[in-house]
Amino acid sequence: MATTNNYGKHFDLSGRVALITGAGAGLGEAVAHGFAEHGCDIAAADVNFDTAKRTAARVQALGRRSIAIHVDVADPVQIKRMVEETVRSLGAIDILVNSAGVPQIHHDSAENIPIEDWAKIMDVNLRGTFICCQEAARVMLEKGKGSIINFTSIAGTRGQGRGVNIFCASKGGVNGLTMELAIEWAQRGIRVNAIAPCQFLTPALEHVMQEPGVDPQQLMQRWTSNIPMGRVGQPSEIAGPALFLASDAASMVTGVILPVDGGYLAR
Repeated sequence: MATTNNYGKHFDLSGRVALITGAGAGLGEAVAHGFAEHGCDIAAADVNFDTAKRTAARVQALGRRSIAIHVDVADPVQIKRMVEETVRSLGAIDILVNSAGVPQIHHDSAENIPIEDWAKIMDVNLRGTFICCQEAARVMLEKGKGSIINFTSIAGTRGQGRGVNIFCASKGGVNGLTMELAIEWAQRGIRVNAIAPCQFLTPALEHVMQEPGVDPQQLMQRWTSNIPMGRVGQPSEIAGPALFLASDAASMVTGVILPVDGGYLAR
């Protein structure tokens, strides 16, 4: 008799807890909602506590447990508190998604960029990601199992040529960090992967398009001309790749930088 494998069960996150930074809006919010639809309880952390509470309420409406946490991932003390609060309230951390990040506000040639911008961007995008991994891994290592998903960018792999030098460096650092942690923790039960999106239509992207002196149509044309699929992504389209990396379907996947970029890096 032929047997049918229930592959759907590999994507079931029932009984697991995900801590998601940057969960208040955009890609982090989409991941939180997508995970909750597959049975996961969510700690929604964000520097904007109001949006974190909104995400937590959406998760609770799906019948899952959820808490909102205010955190600035540039502050190691707040990160430690975030991890402790997640464990105290939800009992575990099985999945960590590092979605929190900041863009580079000043776009200019490297010789003209204010050096103060370096610390601001690196503290969130790279150092903050590392400390979140470090603190969450201490919890995961006690169980001998866990999945960490870092958010990087196509800008961490390809130069952009438009004055986002510090941002590129920060995301390149996330790529290297992801691969190193994957090797260090591979035999201790923690998988570490990253997602590298192209431009996605998030509130942050819309804010860039509304900046003074920006022609939004021209800017959108520039972005889409570099994406073979000819469009930017929708936040909901990030949930599936994140679900895969978080789930048992990716049980043999670690150290991967997964492009979700409409073919950008295939050019």
